[in-house]
Amino acid sequence: MSLFLSLPKTLKIFLEFRGSIRIKNENKVMKSTNIFQKLAASVINIFIVVLFSSPLIFIQMSVIDKKLIVIGIFFLYTLIFLIANYNRDLGMILVGTIWKKQYPWYQHLVYNIFYTLSFATIFFWIKYPFDILAINLLVLQLPTIILTGTTFHGFIAGNMVTIRSPKK
Repeated sequence: MSLFLSLPKTLKIFLEFRGSIRIKNENKVMKSTNIFQKLAASVINIFIVVLFSSPLIFIQMSVIDKKLIVIGIFFLYTLIFLIANYNRDLGMILVGTIWKKQYPWYQHLVYNIFYTLSFATIFFWIKYPFDILAINLLVLQLPTIILTGTTFHGFIAGNMVTIRSPKK
């Protein structure tokens, strides 16, 4: 009997999500993603959406309307990948991450809604630019990743976990 099988269930779950235990899938060994891989995928997605939204600079409309349109474009971006690519967006593809298992479409939809809300914190602030973003990253995302191994939106959507793609 292996040491892993004799550990209490909560400790097994904690170790698995923290990436300390390697996950076997189809005879390939994969490891949970870390904070920097999750951040890199999000930065890539943000860059792509901002790039596609850049023509809004030249359109005459209020700043709030522009912000809401960019947030809408981000949500559409996530929906396109939900429908067309098993919810692996360009950030995940370029960083080389996949979902740990196949999650139902409605979990992905909840994930995308909360991911979009998290993205929206870039554009709004209370007192200083990016103050809500800082609260989101330091109070919600970072502690959730440390405690559960997934982002806040991944946790809310049913503990959706990403892992590194196996090297071919």
